[in-house]
Amino acid sequence: MTFEQRFAVTISLVVLASVAGYVARRAKLVPERLAQTIMTWVVVFGYSSVGLLGVWGLKLRAEHAWLPVLGFLQAPIMAGIGALVARAVFRRDSREQGLMTIAPAIGNTSFTMGGFVAYILFAELGVELVSVYGVMWHPMIVTIIYPIARHFGEHAPGRSLARLMLRSIFDWRSLGMFLSLTGLTLSLAGVPRPAAVSRYFLIDGLMLLVIALAYFSIGLRLHVSGLKAIRRNIWVLALLRFVVAAGVGLGLVTATRLTPWPLGGEVRSVALIEAFVPMAVTVVAVSNMFNLRPRDASLLFIVNTVMYLVLVLPIVLWVFG
Repeated sequence: MTFEQRFAVTISLVVLASVAGYVARRAKLVPERLAQTIMTWVVVFGYSSVGLLGVWGLKLRAEHAWLPVLGFLQAPIMAGIGALVARAVFRRDSREQGLMTIAPAIGNTSFTMGGFVAYILFAELGVELVSVYGVMWHPMIVTIIYPIARHFGEHAPGRSLARLMLRSIFDWRSLGMFLSLTGLTLSLAGVPRPAAVSRYFLIDGLMLLVIALAYFSIGLRLHVSGLKAIRRNIWVLALLRFVVAAGVGLGLVTATRLTPWPLGGEVRSVALIEAFVPMAVTVVAVSNMFNLRPRDASLLFIVNTVMYLVLVLPIVLWVFG
């Protein structure tokens, strides 16, 4: 399949799986509580497998090293800003504060959004750069997002952040980080990835399966009637993801000028584009895993994505095109 075909199939699958999950819950064919189990397995085993095979096949170059570094740094900065805003706006509910801390911190930088935009603008080079950017994903989720989610979702007063991070690293749900590091090590060592991965389209098959399960789970959690109740969350998240995150990304990219390796050209553009893509579906997964208002997370993901496509993407294509 061409990239355009993969994208078309992916978007169709997203819509169909989401609708199927929503209808299954409404018709009482599948219990809503199954969403947490499905999403946990998707993140731990589905995303991890795709990450291992994908990173293993990367052709790394020294000048691309800034991409995962900046992607990693963006998360704690945005989580800190999100936590301050959440504490001021959502004072009464710690789980809501947790959701509104992690939601601005991680964006949909993968090929279903950030990668697709990069491909439109820079063709195959954009795909390559986004792949390098994604190397930071699992380490960032495990060392930054999991401890935050555990703190707000499991109410662990008195535990230091260091203990929370250590516990998260050795949690079974952190398998993805170790598989990503394994793939990176194999790539750097020059170990060839098995030809069967490409011959039998294993990555494509795994991606489609993971997407179907993930969005079916989101559909199970989707309650359209809850939109009115989270209208404040919607606008706060839009401000943080599309305005504040863009400013943070621009600041980080500009800071590279103070080093001997300043970013420029397409690498700089991809770093900026990835900085303010909409909220990641992983936020929904983590919300399910740690019980941070998962219904609200599903709605926020859908609305934030639609807002990006309608309001932000045309500006991105105009500025970077």
